[in-house]
Amino acid sequence: MAAPAPPGQFPPPPPPSPRPRGRVRSGRLVILVVLVVVAVVLPAGAALLDRRQPATRLEPLTPPSSAPLAARSYPPGTPAPALRLPGLDGGQVDLAALRGRPVVVNFWATWCDPCVREFPLLRQAAATHRPDRLAVVGVLSGDTPAAARPFVRRNGASWPIALDPNTTTATAWGAIGLPHTWFIRADGTLASHQLGELTQASLDRQLAEIL
Repeated sequence: MAAPAPPGQFPPPPPPSPRPRGRVRSGRLVILVVLVVVAVVLPAGAALLDRRQPATRLEPLTPPSSAPLAARSYPPGTPAPALRLPGLDGGQVDLAALRGRPVVVNFWATWCDPCVREFPLLRQAAATHRPDRLAVVGVLSGDTPAAARPFVRRNGASWPIALDPNTTTATAWGAIGLPHTWFIRADGTLASHQLGELTQASLDRQLAEIL
């Protein structure tokens, strides 16, 4: 038994109890496991999302109520921008190779409802104006080949489809929404363009300028 402290003095503090080493090691192990799981799962999830969705997505648009705003003409002699992209079925889609033919360049996507609605108009125009050597070029923008292939087969598209998954070419051409369609004369100059869904009347009017 310890002797009592002299009067006027406090007894010394008791010695510190030993730390439970097993509990500390267990807590550190749990923290380490959590950090490893976070480091593995987050990059894997980000990669999965990146595969499922295109990097950039243009918004689907319908035509403005005012016709002059829906379609715009170009000054004579305005050259069409370059367009050379991988094709949906392999090879390259090159606008320069179509020089000497009137061309319709249509930026679209399968998730764009106005694009889907105007698709039959383009199919009919390509068939009707085959004697005029009309060429139609589809540019799949912000979409995937896996989505486009069954859509193209189901809807009977006979024209080449270029792949623009990050909308780089769409941006270079000035597309700010989908669909966006350009009408190009046989000499490679721009006649007009329309932002938003084509109607039969607007399509016929702009085709008449390039045929």
